[in-house]
Amino acid sequence: MKPSTPPSPKPPRWASTLLDWLGDPNTVEEVQGDLLELYAYWVKTGGERKANWRYSWSVLKLLRPLAKRKSSAAYPSPFLLSPHMIRNYLKIALRSLAKSKGYSLINIAGLAAGLACTVVIFLVIKHETSYDQNHTNGSRIYRVETENTKEKHTSPGTFTGMAHALRTDVPEAELVVPLFKVRGSIFAVPSTDKRFKESFVFADNRLFHLLNYQWLAGNARTALSQPNTVVLSRAYAEKYFGTTDVLSKVIQLDNKQELMVAGVLEDQPSTTSFPFDMLVSFSTLKNTSPDFDLNKWNGWGDNFQVFVLLKKGIDPAQLNKRFRSIILKYMDKEALSNKNFLLTPLSQLHYTSNLSGRTANLSLLKTLSFVSLLVLLIACFNFINLSTAQAFKRAKEVGIRKAVGSNRRSLVYQFLTEAGLITFLAVLLAILLAQMTLSTVAGMLAVPLTTPDLFSWQTGLFVFILAVLTTLLAGVYPAFRLSGMAPIWALKNNALTQGKQWLSLRQGLVVVQFTVSLILISSALLINQQLTFFRNADLGFNKAAIITVGLPENKPEKLQALRNQLVGSSQIKDVSFSFNSASAESNWMQSMQYRKGTKTIDIRTQTKMGDSRYLDTYGIPLLAGEKLRDTDTASAAIKVLVNEIFLNRSGISRPAEAIGQKVYFGDSQEFATIVGVTKNFNVNSLHQKIDPTLIMVVPKNFYQAGIKLQMEKPAAETVQAVLAHIEKVWTATFPNQVFEYSFLEETLAQAYKSETRTAQLIEASTFLAVLIACLGLFGLATFTAEQRTKEIGVRKVLGASVASIITLLSRDFLKLILIAIVLASPVAWYAMNQWLQNFEFKIEIRWWVFALTGLLMAGIALLTVSFQSIKAALVNPVKSLRSE
Repeated sequence: MKPSTPPSPKPPRWASTLLDWLGDPNTVEEVQGDLLELYAYWVKTGGERKANWRYSWSVLKLLRPLAKRKSSAAYPSPFLLSPHMIRNYLKIALRSLAKSKGYSLINIAGLAAGLACTVVIFLVIKHETSYDQNHTNGSRIYRVETENTKEKHTSPGTFTGMAHALRTDVPEAELVVPLFKVRGSIFAVPSTDKRFKESFVFADNRLFHLLNYQWLAGNARTALSQPNTVVLSRAYAEKYFGTTDVLSKVIQLDNKQELMVAGVLEDQPSTTSFPFDMLVSFSTLKNTSPDFDLNKWNGWGDNFQVFVLLKKGIDPAQLNKRFRSIILKYMDKEALSNKNFLLTPLSQLHYTSNLSGRTANLSLLKTLSFVSLLVLLIACFNFINLSTAQAFKRAKEVGIRKAVGSNRRSLVYQFLTEAGLITFLAVLLAILLAQMTLSTVAGMLAVPLTTPDLFSWQTGLFVFILAVLTTLLAGVYPAFRLSGMAPIWALKNNALTQGKQWLSLRQGLVVVQFTVSLILISSALLINQQLTFFRNADLGFNKAAIITVGLPENKPEKLQALRNQLVGSSQIKDVSFSFNSASAESNWMQSMQYRKGTKTIDIRTQTKMGDSRYLDTYGIPLLAGEKLRDTDTASAAIKVLVNEIFLNRSGISRPAEAIGQKVYFGDSQEFATIVGVTKNFNVNSLHQKIDPTLIMVVPKNFYQAGIKLQMEKPAAETVQAVLAHIEKVWTATFPNQVFEYSFLEETLAQAYKSETRTAQLIEASTFLAVLIACLGLFGLATFTAEQRTKEIGVRKVLGASVASIITLLSRDFLKLILIAIVLASPVAWYAMNQWLQNFEFKIEIRWWVFALTGLLMAGIALLTVSFQSIKAALVNPVKSLRSE
């Protein structure tokens, strides 16, 4: 085996680059070749230092910009982008792809996966950012929101008197439109069996001047002027009557109120925050809810929202002083210390709570954009890696082309054409992949995307721009690197094996690829750990085997009859009637006071309204005192249960001490007596801390039945039988109503749907990133094995084992994985630590997650490389040592 010779000296890089940039493009290759030969002579005769000085001085003497222009004019370059040249570029590119089928397939498959990911995510982001853009006055429309300044919490709803106050006290408002959404009402067509449980909105005719609607029938000025009138969408007109010719027809609300159809609207687009299918006149509220008064400040809720159309030229910030005067006029001075009102523009409604119930998560959209960019970059890195790795094979081609007259620009065009051809083929495959996966991604992210969205002109323009950028990103570096080789070096045998900088670049890109992959794998593992924690966390009550059913009426005699019939089943353990479940996203908040002598403690409290069976049904432990009775409702002797946090805020040290203490409703003289203390339980999702909680019996606010089954994990047949029994009893108790049910565990899981979608997104992205990175690693391993064929043959002749050769070929790649692990771990830790700050209850990030991720990635990389390593190690050395 010959001893290795030290690499020959090279001239200063800055001088060669300067000559390349400012030299005459018609003669620069020949000048470079002559200078390189002279440089080699100068090194032998005078030493490297003197040769470097003479080479640099010679280059500087040749830099004559004026002479360059003159030379260029005298000897014009051929037109390199003529149809004939382009046809020639394509022909050579096709031959090159056909010659290296394996590398071409890896490049196309990797780019296609990255492009498909980017296109699908573009469609998602395009949809989510296109909401509410079809309204003429959209830039002047705002929603009034209520801010609790003490608790730094903003609600989308406001007080019922806000609309009247804005019309009276805010001259900057051109139009004020209140909307009140009601859920779970029964609508029916008289004398038919058509009966549906619907949500609807109380509105007036101002809504039709605020937003753009297309009318199929009716008059926008008068449709909702009278009581007991309703406007339907096209879809709902056909749903109830089978036609849009429905003016003056009647729909019955809650089996009581008859509503006359006064108009029909064209269906709103999917990109709207106002997808209302049933609009009922506000004046109808006097018949359905006599206590609801738009001129008084006697109600508040997120379902009541007020929208304002500002006059032209009005800055919404100018209304801040107006809101302060409104608080003073309609509320009191004390409200100024904790109340404020804000204006949120229409363009932001889709990213906050709105009456449509569908919102977009901005952080998720940003994550989507970032992840798609990472996946595409990994695919482009593959292209760069494999293109530069094959430079040895293309070296003699470049040298011969330059020797017969090709200039660098024509070679750049040639290599960019090859990159463009690969990108074009990848785009075709990416569109096919995007079409195949679009419905899955749309379902995962709950976005209404269809195939026509993929073939819209906006998507076509995006794909074209993306293809051009990808061609430049993936092709520019290899094109300039390969075309920049001097002919004398390119034609010298094994000249490129000393290209240590190219090797360093490839190593760097591999490290980046696997660093990104490791970050995604670590993130996926940690997100799934957090979701598992959510599913298995102790909420302070038992959520298993509880079925919740809505109650259309809450008359005590009907509810008692319903309970008696339900518990008659051997499969039902208990039944409780309440405002909502032990844990729910929407809760009743009120201010309570604990008074001890002259000391007053204000406590913002979650109020749970349930009957005497509430604790037993939901398995809430009682620490002291006694349970509530169904008779604990008299206003003169209201009895309540409180949790441990309520005691802590009150300054009561032991549960037993709280029994018999009085708590007051706000600053009034009405009070309730504490008769029991419960263990803390999560009244909200695990995103939020446990609040002070109070449980009391308020039958008029019982809207839900919680039905506890005997077995916590019943068989599917048992569940179906129990549901059939519940529906039969419920329908007999509440005829002419629509029966709906849900399992508490599934309802609670909905609170984490954003995190679940994030986890699914990260998992899918991780799979793509690892797949693309492994494709590139496989290509590099193949190339390395090909380049070291003779070395492997010699080693085997000298006695090397198969295992030692596999180790030799795999060692370099495993080093890169180790570097990636070191780089990825702190980045993944920081990113996931920031994400976990969104939760009050969260996991701890353990070191073994990153160790496991590293081992997993090393195993995947070793598996990828070992195929080619084993294949090369098993080749007969006689075959390996044959002549080239």
